[in-house]
This record gives sequence, C-alpha cells and structure tokens, in this order.
Amino acid sequence: MSFHFPDGWVTIPAEPRVYDYLLGGTDNLRADRALGDALVSAANWLPRAAQINRMYGVLTVAHLARRGIRQFVDLGCGYPTPAFLEMPNPHEAAARIRPDARFLHVDQDPVVASHAAAFLSGPRGEHRVLCADIRKVGDLLATPEARQLDHNQPMGFLLHDVLAWIPDDSEAHQLLADIRTLAPAGSAISITHATTDMRREEGQAVVALYAAHGLALRPRSYAEIRALLDPWPLEEPGLLPTGRWHADPLHAELPDAQSGAYAAVSMHPGAHR
Repeated sequence: MSFHFPDGWVTIPAEPRVYDYLLGGTDNLRADRALGDALVSAANWLPRAAQINRMYGVLTVAHLARRGIRQFVDLGCGYPTPAFLEMPNPHEAAARIRPDARFLHVDQDPVVASHAAAFLSGPRGEHRVLCADIRKVGDLLATPEARQLDHNQPMGFLLHDVLAWIPDDSEAHQLLADIRTLAPAGSAISITHATTDMRREEGQAVVALYAAHGLALRPRSYAEIRALLDPWPLEEPGLLPTGRWHADPLHAELPDAQSGAYAAVSMHPGAHR
C-alpha cells in the first residue's frame, strides 16, 4: 500500500494530528502543537473533550458488538489511541466481544492512513485500511479493501468527530443519506458532533483559531444534529452530550460542557433476517 503525502504537510497543522496532541499522543508535529496550545488556551476543556469522545467510540463499538454487529466502517478513523491512556482502539474493543469482528478503517489524510496501516491492520487481514474521501461512501464500499465485509449483513458506521469537519450542510446530509441507502438491514450509525450549545463563546474562539489555519470546523446545534440523523430512530438514550451517552464510565460524572459535543446512535428501521 502506498500513500501520497501532500506538499507542506510538515509545516501546516492538520486536524487529526492536533486531535492526537490534545489526547497527549506523539503523532503530531510542531505546527500541530502550536495550534493545539492556542486551542487549549481558548478552551481548556478540549483535552478532556477529546478523551470523552475517544472513550465514547470504544464503548459504543462494544455496545453494538453485543447487539450482534460484527463488522464496522470507521469513517475518519484518525490516529491510534495513545498507549498511555490505557484505552483500547475501537477494533480491539469489538474483538473483546466478537473475536470475528472486522473493520474497515477509512481516512482521507494519507499520513493518518499510513499510520493506520501500520498499527490498526489485523494480523489475519480482518481489519483493512483505506485512504479515501469519506464523503463518497458508495465508492469506498466498492473498493477491494471493502470486499472483506459481507454487504448483506449489518454494519456499524462510525462517524466520530467527523461531521463537524464537513462544513457544507448539504454534503453532511448527503453523506448520512448515502449511508442509510447502502446500509444493510440491522445496521447502525454512531456519531459524535461538536457543538457550541454548551460553551458558545469558547466554541466560537476555537472555530476562529482553526479557520486562521485553514481548517473549517462547523459545530452544529442540537436541532441541526438531530436533523442529520432523521429518519432512522435513535437508540436510547437518544441524542445527548457525549459523556452522558454511556452511564458507566467515570467521565459521565463530568459537567456536560466538558463534552463539547453530542453523541447518538441511529438504527436501521428494518429488522435483519
């Protein structure tokens, strides 16, 4: 597998590397750290929000695996979880419940995809990595990397901290509509989405800092995120601040504002046979 690295990628901050820095990881560069420090100065809860978001993904994959889903499409997979967090990556969480679980890790950033290929691919090929535009879900499901998935069996589509990086509302709605059209019966869509509902001024400062570095972040309101998920029904407990969706983890006791995002799981309305 080969990847094309864009010109200037060393000196220009990239959202996945900034996110890795906020998590305390090492897959980041000086430009990413400079932006990350500025973001934390504007909103000191961002590192906690990143941890909450990552833990939500782990717990939700395990939840879906218990419901019988054994194959997942991770759209915008990002870098592997930093080891010091002692938190499994999503595919590892699924394998604890279903050893036969399969993942298709997708990211459009070639640097991220190269790391994913090195660290997230399964030893028996059960987890594949694809560098592709996540908005073209029909095309990516038709690739050789997606052939390991049974397209007649339920899939879990993961869009964690992804949709806010699609600023065009029509494109975001189209992506969700395409997934709903292509997903087999019994499938699920899990999302987390940045919002300024909880901390408006700090959230707007974060948006401005990203924009100053050419990165378009589009937080959405509760109503806007709920509209993205229609018409599939939501799994209980519905659309909540990310840290509230799972009742067990310690971070659920933190103030909602530290999530900085909403989370939800929508389920295919048709029963899988």
